Amino acid sequence: MVAVGAQEAKKTRVRASWSISDMQWLSINYRFSQQAIFPAQIYDCKAAVRWVRANANQYNFDPERIGAWGLSAGGHLVSLLGTAADVDSLEGDVGSNSQFSSQVQAVCDWYGPSNFPTLVDYPSNIDRTLPNSPEALLIGGAIPDNLEKARAASPITYVSGDEPPFLIMHGTENLTVPFHQSVELDSALQEFGDEVQFIPKENTGHGGGLFTSASTNEEVLAFFETHLKSPATSVNRQPTEIRSFTLDPNYPNPFNPSTTISYELSKNGEIELAVFNLLGQKIRTLYKGFQTTGLHQIVFHADNLAAGIYIYQIRLESQFHRRKLLLLK
Repeated sequence: MVAVGAQEAKKTRVRASWSISDMQWLSINYRFSQQAIFPAQIYDCKAAVRWVRANANQYNFDPERIGAWGLSAGGHLVSLLGTAADVDSLEGDVGSNSQFSSQVQAVCDWYGPSNFPTLVDYPSNIDRTLPNSPEALLIGGAIPDNLEKARAASPITYVSGDEPPFLIMHGTENLTVPFHQSVELDSALQEFGDEVQFIPKENTGHGGGLFTSASTNEEVLAFFETHLKSPATSVNRQPTEIRSFTLDPNYPNPFNPSTTISYELSKNGEIELAVFNLLGQKIRTLYKGFQTTGLHQIVFHADNLAAGIYIYQIRLESQFHRRKLLLLK
């Protein structure tokens, strides 16, 4: 079993490890906004998870039981690990382990921002309308002037009902990352039927206080023990007959919002390729018919779709595979 703790540091690498409660704990690094703008940070975290899987045999990790725990900016990133597990545009090409999955099986988020566009709506000791706010530096501009970039960096954007279990903790008096950010994430996860435990920390701000208590640490350990010590579900969700299902978007280009869909079949069969919205409604059938083994590509022109999250699904007989995509216009 492996728990990966994402904390604020400077380079992409595993920098420390220790053992607690029969679990291996690793501390990973990622680039700050002063070094690179989003999505470099989630590229780094996903690369670290892939590294854990690539080196599982050497370090006696269980590659199918990986949890992520982070606070503040780290909470934002581990939440993205949980909600954007299958978003190709956030995978990146950091490291040399692209053949491994970056999915995690449990997420503990301590007071991370989850919905950048709504940060401006709640009391805070930071003016989120300014171009030098932390989130503005992360996305490369003030939130009100860059709403699509703000949505693309927000964990809540990608919630679709296939997330791992979440434990969310947030101080009710937090004026650095408003408490309502976690209220929104909790509500979104519940709305889609995900397993989530939300524990408000009364009379506590941005860290400190109850977050340093033994009882809080016990709650975190109990969460990971529950979800990482139980029988794990394989991290390889791709059915054996459908391989390399990838989405290659051409946007942000408002004049040509096209996506190249690639997949490889290892057997002949009836294929259906379709696009769904987050309500589970099929909005477009891209292909339906018989196809032979080998590599296939289809280009989908999304001119008539509004910006937002869509689910691309390919089905071969009783097997299917899904991927999420954020459409920017």
